[in-house]
Amino acid sequence: MEASGVVLVLIGPGSVDQARAFSEQTKFKGEVYADPSHSSYEAFRFVSGVSTTFTPKAGLKIIQSYMEGYRQDWNLSFEKDTVSRGGWQQGGIIVAGPGKSNISYIHKDKEAGDDPNIEDILKACCS
Repeated sequence: MEASGVVLVLIGPGSVDQARAFSEQTKFKGEVYADPSHSSYEAFRFVSGVSTTFTPKAGLKIIQSYMEGYRQDWNLSFEKDTVSRGGWQQGGIIVAGPGKSNISYIHKDKEAGDDPNIEDILKACCS
């Protein structure tokens, strides 16, 4: 990605403190932003709701991630504002740029754990 001049930016539906904690816990060195108002999620029409969070596929993804060593910080996930709004928010992946109106790839999660093919993302951003 670096060789292609691509920058990875994360936007989370929680608070600034949650974004900071995510960066510290995951040791992610890129840019991380908080969107507590969900305006970016609404602009891209990302789905949210309990029915998109608690699905059989999401349950399998949690088990798989746990077996691979990932540990979710449930305290961050269940903070008051996150539960009332952000805890049910699904996201996606957007490859944008150069410029302000050039989107070459978009994946909208249909449910928790709905990860896109990494090869498709790399093709969109790095070829």
